[in-house]
Amino acid sequence: MKIGENEMEKKKFILLTLTSMCLFLFACTDKANTNTSATEQKSTSVSDIVPTASTTKADKTQDLIAETSRLMGALDYIDCIGGGNIPKDENDVKEVGGRKYAKVKAQFSNTSDLKEFLQENLSDSLIKNRYSGIVGGQQPYYIDIDGALYGYMTAKGCGYTWIKNNDKLDISITEKSDNSFTAITKFDNYGGEDEMKLNIVFTDGLWKIKSISYDGMTF
Repeated sequence: MKIGENEMEKKKFILLTLTSMCLFLFACTDKANTNTSATEQKSTSVSDIVPTASTTKADKTQDLIAETSRLMGALDYIDCIGGGNIPKDENDVKEVGGRKYAKVKAQFSNTSDLKEFLQENLSDSLIKNRYSGIVGGQQPYYIDIDGALYGYMTAKGCGYTWIKNNDKLDISITEKSDNSFTAITKFDNYGGEDEMKLNIVFTDGLWKIKSISYDGMTF
């Protein structure tokens, strides 16, 4: 059945609005059609699934797929962090500039640790274009208080639900060169299956995601 133009425009507007909420790190709500218990599971166990940055250059396709899988895990975690979906001690709350921050209960001790994790997995341009508000800007989501890391108390959300095929991530590799490649995967985009392209580069001795593209947008 062919969808009318008005309906298509309405769908596009809704999608861009929802994406912008995560992009600028404001109150990011749970994805439509995502099971609530799954979101709660991320908020309590996500700190246990952080991958270690790889310093080894991969060249075989299977090695590149493994590297992509690791980086997808990091991207998902970083997106959760940006949406406030990281364990916090809500009994330890401080107010700064009219905003309430709770102490983070994860592997990061301070904003330097958090910034280092971002830089180990993402390019500077991707951090600037999509995740700059995590530790930067006039109202960052994470700040240091008395030497410890605190996170802004907001609705928990964001993160990526990667689509699997026979319990394996659906990843294909294209455009391989000595220091870069493109990975194509699929994810649940607010209830619908969508494709994402990840441009991955070897820089500063590490494999990192340089940019991500989906829905005609590139970050």
